[in-house]
Amino acid sequence: METTPEIKKNSIFPNALNYGIILGIISIIFTIILYVLNIMDNKYAGFVPLIILIAVLVVGILNYRNKINGGFITYGQSLGTGVLIGLISSVLVALFTFILYQYIDPDLIGSLLSKTEEQMLERNPNLTDEQIEMAVNYTKKFTTPLWLTISAFFWTTLVAFIASLVISIFTQKKDKSFESNFR
Repeated sequence: METTPEIKKNSIFPNALNYGIILGIISIIFTIILYVLNIMDNKYAGFVPLIILIAVLVVGILNYRNKINGGFITYGQSLGTGVLIGLISSVLVALFTFILYQYIDPDLIGSLLSKTEEQMLERNPNLTDEQIEMAVNYTKKFTTPLWLTISAFFWTTLVAFIASLVISIFTQKKDKSFESNFR
């Protein structure tokens, strides 16, 4: 009776968990810095989390490929690792978002709404008071702590997915050894 060698499958989860937590913590620290500096609405600061997300995804995927999976990773494994890192991070970011808007500074939503109203008037000074009130009331419906939490979760996961689609093109590395044909 011939026995086949046991092939160990390396799970992406432990690596993704580590890097998802790292990404979540970095994102939360960055948000705290923006909050303390009172620049949460700075449009240019919005690019920094994207750069951080891409960097952590690349490092996390390459860590799995090079240190855990023997130097090889399929497109699917790379994509799965990136999405899982983003998903874990998005849970942490969403929880922090809820805590920030619900408990740390419930008035923050009001100041964001005021700035939104100011920006609307700057962009279109011909708006009537009625139009402004209607737009602000509509915006209020989607700026509750719960909606902001859901939005943070959804967008972080979506951006991580899209970034992972692209990153995985460059990080995939197929095992072309003879033995890989039998796995």
